[in-house]
Amino acid sequence: KQWYQRRVAITAGQEIRTNSVIMSLNSPVIDRLTSELHQSSLEMDDFTAGAVNCFVDSIYTGDVGTLQKQIFEDVNKMSHVFEVSWLTKRCLKFYKSDVLNFTNNSYQEVLFACEIASRAHYNLKQTRYVTCFVKNLMSRDISRKMFLQRYMADFAELSKRQLEMSLSMARNDFSLIMVPLTSHLTMNLKCKNLDKNAMYLLEACDVQKFRQDHPDNFDDAANLLLEISEVSECDEVKEVVRKFVRPNSGTEASSSENVVDLVETTEECEDDDEDDSDDEDFPEVSTQTDVEPERGWIQAVYGNTYPLISDNTLQFITTDNEVQKYIGMWYNLVSEEGGRVGRWFGMRCENTTSSQWSYYIEGCTVCNYNVQFLNSVPRDKVKHWIINKTSTHLNIVCNKVTVLNFNFATDSDPDKTDGEHNWSREAESVYIEFNVKLLLIMQ
Repeated sequence: KQWYQRRVAITAGQEIRTNSVIMSLNSPVIDRLTSELHQSSLEMDDFTAGAVNCFVDSIYTGDVGTLQKQIFEDVNKMSHVFEVSWLTKRCLKFYKSDVLNFTNNSYQEVLFACEIASRAHYNLKQTRYVTCFVKNLMSRDISRKMFLQRYMADFAELSKRQLEMSLSMARNDFSLIMVPLTSHLTMNLKCKNLDKNAMYLLEACDVQKFRQDHPDNFDDAANLLLEISEVSECDEVKEVVRKFVRPNSGTEASSSENVVDLVETTEECEDDDEDDSDDEDFPEVSTQTDVEPERGWIQAVYGNTYPLISDNTLQFITTDNEVQKYIGMWYNLVSEEGGRVGRWFGMRCENTTSSQWSYYIEGCTVCNYNVQFLNSVPRDKVKHWIINKTSTHLNIVCNKVTVLNFNFATDSDPDKTDGEHNWSREAESVYIEFNVKLLLIMQ
């Protein structure tokens, strides 16, 4: 697979140069565009400049520190369009923690969150936003009835998306819909006709449930609709009224598939906190690895020191097989008493055809390349390396294949007597030197 240095063109005359490897590792869509269609630029004029900057920054850092409410929808849409799975989860967490964090329960801030949820579901098929919005609405003791009356006040101008959002908020309680619907029929239509929005809601109603749960409200609605049917000359109106007033036994509502059944999906929203654990929030670096990275990929800098991630693990990516190109790691090791010692671990590609890599571990083996070799290193050009140092072993996995499991006590050269003692210490950080052309490291 070939990787390309690509430019991402954004609005307002700005342009961001990005590394195609980093972008492609996060987005299978961008991966296909660059590696299969050989695109070197992406036009993203549908999104604001601030949102594009935030999107790129998030991919580079593995964090959403620059995400704000004003650009949230664009960033969420980009994460969905470009299939950045970890970012879509982070956007949902941001929606729950920031967008739904109302300061005074004002109509405008509740409406802002409502419309975000509605568009996310209607345009992106992300049902959890609606579920979490309604759950939050009810937990804050915000009257759905009052909110729906205001939300549906301009009834004739409501879009299909807003009608479906109204039904989702009602949660199978059609009496909440009948209040603004009745007002529209009497005040605007003068009890003479049904417009398309009124017919849509009536056809979506679970009449049997409405009649059972609110018999008085149903009778009032039925009488009003019969009055309208008598004066209307439209056959479609008469048929809608007939089905509503005298539904056949067992007839189900013809509700749109875009209406969220909150009864069934509330548990899904409650499970979000478990689904959004850190183990799943970050980029799927490669389809060839079982271990999901926990932070974000950055381009390594020669001579820099990097902290280890969980369990003394170091993860990095090489993008080509380059003969006699090395990666050297100086482990800063700390004893229980606080004493520090440094030891080198190095690895180098010796043969690009067979993907043969040699290694050395200072204090345990001869400190030269081309003496000890890793086992069965995959021949893929792009390699995801996971190096895990424990108190007893140095373990290396490359693209799911364990290529080294070195036991400091039993695998060290006979003349190396202090290797086990030093390498058993906890690793604090790693200083890196390399001459491969591109090295990405997880931080």
